Amino acid sequence: MKYGRWSVLVPILVLLATACSSSSTSVPPSVSQAGASPATGDVSVALNEWSVTPSAIAFSAGSVTFAVTNQGTMNHEFVVLRTQTQAADIPVASFEGETGRINEDTAGTNVGETGDLVVAATKSLTVDLKPGHYVFFCNLPGHYQSGMHVDVTVS
Repeated sequence: MKYGRWSVLVPILVLLATACSSSSTSVPPSVSQAGASPATGDVSVALNEWSVTPSAIAFSAGSVTFAVTNQGTMNHEFVVLRTQTQAADIPVASFEGETGRINEDTAGTNVGETGDLVVAATKSLTVDLKPGHYVFFCNLPGHYQSGMHVDVTVS
Protein backbone atom coordinates (compact mmCIF):
# COMPACT_ATOMS: atom_id res chain seq x y z
CA MET A 1 0.00 0.00 0.00
CA LYS A 2 1.52 3.30 -1.11
CA TYR A 3 -0.13 5.71 1.43
CA GLY A 4 -0.85 3.46 4.40
CA ARG A 5 -2.67 4.79 7.46
CA TRP A 6 -2.43 8.44 6.42
CA SER A 7 -4.81 7.92 3.51
CA VAL A 8 -7.52 7.09 6.07
CA LEU A 9 -6.49 9.44 8.89
CA VAL A 10 -6.16 12.67 6.90
CA PRO A 11 -9.77 12.75 5.63
CA ILE A 12 -11.03 11.95 9.15
CA LEU A 13 -8.94 14.76 10.67
CA VAL A 14 -10.19 17.20 8.02
CA LEU A 15 -13.82 16.27 8.80
CA LEU A 16 -13.24 16.68 12.53
CA ALA A 17 -11.57 20.07 12.09
CA THR A 18 -14.43 21.26 9.88
CA ALA A 19 -17.08 20.11 12.34
CA CYS A 20 -15.34 21.74 15.30
CA SER A 21 -14.81 25.06 13.56
CA SER A 22 -18.48 25.39 12.64
CA SER A 23 -19.76 25.07 16.20
CA SER A 24 -20.58 28.21 18.14
CA THR A 25 -21.41 29.23 21.68
CA SER A 26 -22.78 32.61 20.66
CA VAL A 27 -26.37 33.79 20.58
CA PRO A 28 -28.55 31.65 18.28
CA PRO A 29 -28.79 32.99 14.71
CA SER A 30 -32.50 33.75 15.20
CA VAL A 31 -31.63 36.37 17.84
CA SER A 32 -30.91 39.90 16.61
CA GLN A 33 -27.39 40.85 17.71
CA ALA A 34 -25.41 44.08 17.96
CA GLY A 35 -24.77 45.34 14.46
CA ALA A 36 -27.91 43.68 13.12
CA SER A 37 -31.05 45.65 12.36
CA PRO A 38 -33.01 46.38 15.54
CA ALA A 39 -36.30 44.56 15.91
CA THR A 40 -39.67 46.26 15.67
CA GLY A 41 -43.25 45.04 15.85
CA ASP A 42 -43.77 41.43 16.99
CA VAL A 43 -41.15 39.51 18.96
CA SER A 44 -41.38 35.95 20.24
CA VAL A 45 -40.05 35.06 23.69
CA ALA A 46 -39.41 31.54 25.02
CA LEU A 47 -39.32 30.93 28.77
CA ASN A 48 -37.58 27.79 29.95
CA GLU A 49 -35.52 26.47 32.82
CA TRP A 50 -33.37 28.64 33.15
CA SER A 51 -33.49 31.09 30.30
CA VAL A 52 -35.43 33.94 28.75
CA THR A 53 -34.87 33.80 24.98
CA PRO A 54 -36.34 36.63 22.90
CA SER A 55 -36.10 36.47 19.11
CA ALA A 56 -34.25 39.81 19.32
CA ILE A 57 -32.04 41.61 21.85
CA ALA A 58 -31.79 44.93 20.00
CA PHE A 59 -34.91 47.01 19.39
CA SER A 60 -35.99 50.26 17.80
CA ALA A 61 -37.97 52.51 20.10
CA GLY A 62 -41.72 52.21 19.84
CA SER A 63 -44.50 49.74 20.35
CA VAL A 64 -43.44 46.09 20.55
CA THR A 65 -45.74 43.11 20.99
CA PHE A 66 -44.20 40.09 22.68
CA ALA A 67 -45.66 36.62 22.12
CA VAL A 68 -44.39 34.93 25.28
CA THR A 69 -44.52 31.13 25.54
CA ASN A 70 -43.70 29.09 28.61
CA GLN A 71 -41.75 26.16 27.14
CA GLY A 72 -40.60 25.03 30.57
CA THR A 73 -41.86 22.41 32.98
CA MET A 74 -43.03 24.86 35.68
CA ASN A 75 -44.71 28.26 35.91
CA HIS A 76 -42.74 31.28 34.70
CA GLU A 77 -43.45 34.97 34.09
CA PHE A 78 -42.07 37.59 31.72
CA VAL A 79 -41.17 41.05 33.05
CA VAL A 80 -39.81 44.01 31.05
CA LEU A 81 -37.73 46.31 33.28
CA ARG A 82 -36.16 49.57 32.14
CA THR A 83 -32.94 49.99 34.11
CA GLN A 84 -29.42 51.33 33.84
CA THR A 85 -28.08 48.27 35.66
CA GLN A 86 -26.83 45.18 33.84
CA ALA A 87 -28.87 42.07 34.66
CA ALA A 88 -25.92 40.33 36.34
CA ASP A 89 -25.48 43.30 38.71
CA ILE A 90 -29.06 43.53 40.01
CA PRO A 91 -29.12 42.14 43.56
CA VAL A 92 -31.43 39.25 44.36
CA ALA A 93 -33.05 39.67 47.78
CA SER A 94 -36.79 39.82 48.37
CA PHE A 95 -39.83 41.40 46.75
CA GLU A 96 -43.47 41.46 47.80
CA GLY A 97 -42.65 39.32 50.85
CA GLU A 98 -40.88 36.54 48.92
CA THR A 99 -37.15 35.83 49.02
CA GLY A 100 -35.13 34.94 45.92
CA ARG A 101 -36.55 37.80 43.83
CA ILE A 102 -35.21 41.15 42.65
CA ASN A 103 -36.92 44.28 43.92
CA GLU A 104 -38.66 45.59 40.80
CA ASP A 105 -39.44 48.89 42.58
CA THR A 106 -35.78 49.78 43.21
CA ALA A 107 -34.03 48.01 40.29
CA GLY A 108 -35.70 50.11 37.60
CA THR A 109 -39.10 50.75 36.05
CA ASN A 110 -41.43 47.85 35.29
CA VAL A 111 -42.94 48.68 31.88
CA GLY A 112 -44.99 45.51 31.56
CA GLU A 113 -45.34 41.86 32.51
CA THR A 114 -47.38 38.79 31.69
CA GLY A 115 -48.04 37.53 35.20
CA ASP A 116 -47.60 33.82 35.86
CA LEU A 117 -47.76 31.54 32.83
CA VAL A 118 -48.55 27.86 33.31
CA VAL A 119 -46.66 25.25 31.29
CA ALA A 120 -47.27 25.56 27.51
CA ALA A 121 -49.23 28.82 27.88
CA THR A 122 -48.71 31.75 25.50
CA LYS A 123 -49.61 35.34 26.30
CA SER A 124 -49.29 38.54 24.31
CA LEU A 125 -47.81 41.67 25.91
CA THR A 126 -47.57 45.04 24.12
CA VAL A 127 -45.30 47.73 25.56
CA ASP A 128 -43.91 51.06 24.39
CA LEU A 129 -40.12 50.85 24.55
CA LYS A 130 -38.17 54.08 24.88
CA PRO A 131 -34.43 54.24 24.09
CA GLY A 132 -32.25 52.73 26.80
CA HIS A 133 -31.25 49.54 28.54
CA TYR A 134 -33.78 46.89 29.59
CA VAL A 135 -33.73 43.54 31.31
CA PHE A 136 -36.24 40.84 30.34
CA PHE A 137 -36.62 38.31 33.16
CA CYS A 138 -38.67 35.93 35.27
CA ASN A 139 -39.06 37.08 38.87
CA LEU A 140 -40.62 34.02 40.45
CA PRO A 141 -38.65 32.98 43.57
CA GLY A 142 -35.23 31.61 42.60
CA HIS A 143 -35.70 31.97 38.84
CA TYR A 144 -33.77 35.23 38.32
CA GLN A 145 -30.71 33.94 40.17
CA SER A 146 -30.93 30.70 38.17
CA GLY A 147 -30.30 32.67 34.97
CA MET A 148 -33.74 33.71 33.74
CA HIS A 149 -32.74 37.18 32.55
CA VAL A 150 -31.33 38.85 29.46
CA ASP A 151 -30.04 42.39 28.76
CA VAL A 152 -31.55 44.19 25.76
CA THR A 153 -30.95 47.54 24.10
CA VAL A 154 -33.47 49.95 22.61
CA SER A 155 -32.18 52.63 20.24
